[in-house]
Amino acid sequence: MTVAQKSSLKLVPGTEPNGVLAQALVELHRAVKGAGFYPKRHPSRTETMQRALALLQDLVAERELVLAVNRQGFHLAGEPVSGNAMVHHLANECFIRRIANVTFMQDLLPVDLESFVQLLSCDQQKTSAMGGFAKQMEACGARTIWVNEKDLAAIWAKRAGYNEEGGEGWDAFPPLELAAAAPQLHSVSELLRRMAEETVDTRYQELGRELVGRFQTDPGVVPVLPVLEELLRQHEDPQKSLPKREYALFTLEHLADGVADLLLDALESRDCQEREGIHRVLTAMGGKGAYWVIQRICLAEGLFERKSLAAALVALGPPAVAPLIAMLKDERWYVVRNMVSIIGELRCADCVLALKKPLYHNDVRVRKEAIRALMKIGGESAILTLLPLVEETDEGVARHAILSLGLMRSREAVPVLLRLLERRDLLLKELGVKKEIVAALGRIGDRRVTGPLLKMLGSRGWPVLGRWLELKIVIASTLGMLRDEAALPALAGLARGKGALAEACREALDAIERVSGGSHD
Repeated sequence: MTVAQKSSLKLVPGTEPNGVLAQALVELHRAVKGAGFYPKRHPSRTETMQRALALLQDLVAERELVLAVNRQGFHLAGEPVSGNAMVHHLANECFIRRIANVTFMQDLLPVDLESFVQLLSCDQQKTSAMGGFAKQMEACGARTIWVNEKDLAAIWAKRAGYNEEGGEGWDAFPPLELAAAAPQLHSVSELLRRMAEETVDTRYQELGRELVGRFQTDPGVVPVLPVLEELLRQHEDPQKSLPKREYALFTLEHLADGVADLLLDALESRDCQEREGIHRVLTAMGGKGAYWVIQRICLAEGLFERKSLAAALVALGPPAVAPLIAMLKDERWYVVRNMVSIIGELRCADCVLALKKPLYHNDVRVRKEAIRALMKIGGESAILTLLPLVEETDEGVARHAILSLGLMRSREAVPVLLRLLERRDLLLKELGVKKEIVAALGRIGDRRVTGPLLKMLGSRGWPVLGRWLELKIVIASTLGMLRDEAALPALAGLARGKGALAEACREALDAIERVSGGSHD
């Protein structure tokens, strides 16, 4: 077929069933999301990619498919492609990467679709820095998917160049999966050394592919972690070009995919001496590394194993947040509690809203863990989220919230806490809650509460099995914590008596006088 004949091929017309195209784009969107979340060769990722490929191959069975992209979505032959939110989101992902149109050829190859999906799942800024999406697709050797090129004559002319002898196209750059079939001439350590010294980008990529092939042929030839750490070092080397650094990370991810279980087994071992190195590798993997660890936590049986894996997620930092939040929807209470605990350790202020649902979980253990997490995160948003819980009917949850607000030294909580403390309760049925409130006010250290506390200290109350006396002892201790000299006369008067209350007042007097530098007669 001549170039002229090829250029005369018709594009898929608007009469193509829109439902099939929309479904193909939905599956393509899922494949992109899966590439950013699931590790390579994960069943969910593979199945989604296969469905997307099958639908697209059906669409291009008779003629090429050219989709235009703009801010509103995809267009086919000038007509908008209807679809759900996933279709529009996929169009937006293409648009922000400056993709104006995408051409799928009739001989659509799985490896080209894999490259297209992988690039869409990558950081758009990195793609832009490396020359743009279209250039990256060509660098991958893609010949059946073309970006920002809808002239079929131009496409066929470029494809002809790939088949020329010595061309640096499809045949010159085989995919990583095929690298293992190539002759292996160097050891892993030698390849790493040569990669560290290589100055030419294309040669660096060739060495990387050879490294993958060598490693896959005999993965036990060298310890895994040193190889991954050296690739990470090269990725972080500011002296290397951006293509080399990105390819070092790509190679690291590819190798790590095959040894994920080995890395996680090491983390769970009590004898592991390489935790920090594994943490660095998982951090470089980003959300994918977090996904591995989270799945293992859900299966871990021992407390030590769960703590070790949780520490790895904390070391990952922000990349772990999105996978953790996604797991808050899990139906198993203990899984949700573990995820909430780790979110608290990350101390991410952006997670406060996500913690609202577990804060009202049907299992009280999850609720208490959510309160602890918000306390660790801190900030005004966390305080406002906790405040309604101080009036919870579940006393355990209410006391937990009050304790947390006290440890957070929340002055915003003082009016609410005072109102609860002064709420009429002659028989002191809520003694536990009131004691917790008084202790929290002492931790907050706001002297606005001195007057109300002195009023309660001087009240007679009903002699209900010593409950009022118990509360007054806590109030006296709290006044000592506040160090407010306005409390000295009342404390001095009660200190002259006998019993536990008098002793508590004397201790409070001593605490205030140590700060004021005087004594009260």
